[in-house]
Amino acid sequence: MKLRRETGREVARFEGDKKNGTIRISAYFKITATQKWCRIGLAFRFSETVKWYGYEPSIGLQFNNYRLSLADHSGKVLFTEKRSLMEFASLFRTAYAGQRFLGKYTATHRGEVAILDFIPPRPGRYKLDFELSADEDFSEPGRRRTTIFQEFTLWVREGVKPFKGAHKRIDLMKVRDIMTRPVIAEDEEVLVTQIVKDMAERGIGSVVITSGGKPAGIITDRDIVSRVLLRDRDASEVKAKEIMSSPLITIEPETSVEEACELVVEKGIKRLPVVESGALIGVVSIGNILTKKPGCIKRVYHPEARSLASRCKRAVHSALTYLFRKSGRAGEGTVREIMTRSVITEDEDTPVSKIAANMDQGAECVVITASGRPVGIITERDVALKVLSKSRRAGEVRAREIMATPLVTIKPEASIDEMCKLVAKTHIKRLPVVENGMLVGIATTRELLTRKPECAREFYSR
Repeated sequence: MKLRRETGREVARFEGDKKNGTIRISAYFKITATQKWCRIGLAFRFSETVKWYGYEPSIGLQFNNYRLSLADHSGKVLFTEKRSLMEFASLFRTAYAGQRFLGKYTATHRGEVAILDFIPPRPGRYKLDFELSADEDFSEPGRRRTTIFQEFTLWVREGVKPFKGAHKRIDLMKVRDIMTRPVIAEDEEVLVTQIVKDMAERGIGSVVITSGGKPAGIITDRDIVSRVLLRDRDASEVKAKEIMSSPLITIEPETSVEEACELVVEKGIKRLPVVESGALIGVVSIGNILTKKPGCIKRVYHPEARSLASRCKRAVHSALTYLFRKSGRAGEGTVREIMTRSVITEDEDTPVSKIAANMDQGAECVVITASGRPVGIITERDVALKVLSKSRRAGEVRAREIMATPLVTIKPEASIDEMCKLVAKTHIKRLPVVENGMLVGIATTRELLTRKPECAREFYSR
């Protein structure tokens, strides 16, 4: 494979210093790009001579071993590798001049290859350590092989376009780099009223439940809605272990962010407790992932993935809307293009028990109306926290008592950019779409981020 013209910006170049047949480079470089591929490559020239005695076996390519390591500013090693330079450099087409005759082959090779494509955890200062056995003289029965490096230069570029090849491609960002800590956790014997208090005070949507000090389950606002309010149970008499989701799906801190993304998609969950040596040390959420890795948005919010994770009819409608947009028949760049037209609505006098039933069927929110006009919105968190905080049963509370109002809306002809700015400013995940005072749809961050992934950092940064 031949390296095409290099893209990106060169941030460092290091000349190899050969002593006693070994090239060593130990130097620092600075990365300024955010979540973009970077590349470590080399330009080289070396001579090679192979002599055969009586027969002609294949040339050994497993020699001239190198060691490469990358460390962050604190000295923590992020990547290390020991490999044969000849093993993969020879797979690239290099310019050479040489000759071959009976019993001997000699040539001078010159070329430029990639050693490593990587995404750094964050912008900043990194240390590169490299060591290569530059001069080697290898003999075995029937042949002798000698290589001598005359020129050797390592370079680092940022903002490159990765390509397939014999080199490594890795994402150095780990779950540890993006997880949220400290973690709010409660013992399995704690009452649900305490869980609700934790959620309300901290502004969070889940609490990890422990048993004997070890993480054993998790409780979300949906668990409270479906397992307490809908069953008309008294939260002051229900223990965490009775409604927690278990067994707990966890992840290790050194797992790559890409793997974390695949796991939340596969399991249809929003949060992954991070466990190290059996101890809970953090939580990684979809928000954490998308803030640092906007490229994961299409996997997280792909209609097939979402329909597997939810029974909501609106998810099916979103999938059809997505396919319709892909066909090229939808408008360009407006809220009308991405909004979902089927919206669940209820009157402001509706008992919250009915709203909770809608959510148990998969609805993420319900728009509340008064005289047919949209006036508020209720989410799972509103139901879970506001009803219990009133120490009343869901059937006794009316929608108008817990709905979020005044309602923040958007027009169908507003641009995608306008919606991005509005959700970033208000930090609202769901925007009812209103035309001439009437509700015509709802636009969510899911559809927004699918169309404009870069909005993730603005929205989830708070």
